[in-house]
Amino acid sequence: MHLNINRIMFGYIKNILKNECLKSVTIRAKKRREVAYNFETAKTMGVIYPFDVGMSTILDALNDIAQRYDIEIVFLIYFPQEKLPVGISENSPSRIFFSDNECNWFGKPKTAAIYSFINTKFNILIDLSSKFWFPLQYITISSHADFKIGRISEETNNPYNFVLSGSASAERFIKDLETYLHKIK
Repeated sequence: MHLNINRIMFGYIKNILKNECLKSVTIRAKKRREVAYNFETAKTMGVIYPFDVGMSTILDALNDIAQRYDIEIVFLIYFPQEKLPVGISENSPSRIFFSDNECNWFGKPKTAAIYSFINTKFNILIDLSSKFWFPLQYITISSHADFKIGRISEETNNPYNFVLSGSASAERFIKDLETYLHKIK
């Protein structure tokens, strides 16, 4: 019983620290230059998401868009577990994998590859998370990207310049993304 109360208190304190961390990062991020891009004007694009087998449709579509418009694309893939699954290859310039092992005790990413991604000045950053993941929120808020796109969610701090429906299917999300970004001139 005593151990259970300690766990609950520790979890509560940990959540307070996470929220304070996100608040301080948000304050610093407000200083970034916000510029709207569409696929015709963007030259670089970062995409972050928690690993999900069902995401392949969106990722393939984003790869197709990047090829069609000659956009350099980098994927940052988060595995919300202690270690990367067996068979996941090492990072490459276009794909960065990380798990909870690459985060500190309350979820703040700590590897050079992730900080390199954060410091890259992407024209467009797309956060495909449909729910709150602290490491992905931290990365999105901290990112030096000019134009941040994400899904509407009650759980996130909404660090985006542009939001789309969080409940849309993969196909609908991509269609909406293309439709609305083409309207930005």
